[in-house]
Amino acid sequence: MNSHIFEIAVIIGSLAFALSGVLTGIRKDLDVMGVFILAFLTANGGGVLRDLMIDRQPAILVSLMPLWLTSVVVVGAWILKIQRGSTLERTWVFVVSDSVGLVAFSITGSLVGIEAGLHAFGVIILSFLTATGGGIVRDLLINEVPLVLRADFYGSIALLLGIAIYLLYLTDGVNLLTLSVLFAVGLILRLTAYKYKWQLPKLG
Repeated sequence: MNSHIFEIAVIIGSLAFALSGVLTGIRKDLDVMGVFILAFLTANGGGVLRDLMIDRQPAILVSLMPLWLTSVVVVGAWILKIQRGSTLERTWVFVVSDSVGLVAFSITGSLVGIEAGLHAFGVIILSFLTATGGGIVRDLLINEVPLVLRADFYGSIALLLGIAIYLLYLTDGVNLLTLSVLFAVGLILRLTAYKYKWQLPKLG
């Protein structure tokens, strides 16, 4: 997986995350501004949280790409007249795209943490926040308990990838080949968890 393919993976994930925000906004009967804000934050909130935590200028302030990607999704949803009862989130095209984004953002967050000189826990936290932060912001804005805290195996993938990348870093094993393998493993793990409805155990 070269850098260009990884960038494409991030774009695919951003589009899927933005679509998730659009669908949530439509279900909550928000106006077009509310839908756009929800879509934008779902797609970019994790990256913003990550950058603020390491005192780095957020990418949304130096690049117009996030704005254009969100605009494409919102306009596309309007042209296709997506309604409140849409089942797009349950189609395999969406699930795969969302999973690509989850894995790509997890890897990105981990690498940013390593570049910033963080310890193991810091790297893992950045992996988790980059991948799931947007969804957390989305759910908090609509007054819901974040999905990542109550269901699915979603956030666990980001944590596992963060741990794996830090271990690779300790052994000087971070390169395109190992990241490609991790990307494939993370994607397969996420899709398998979705298919078989894996859940973490609950205490109650």
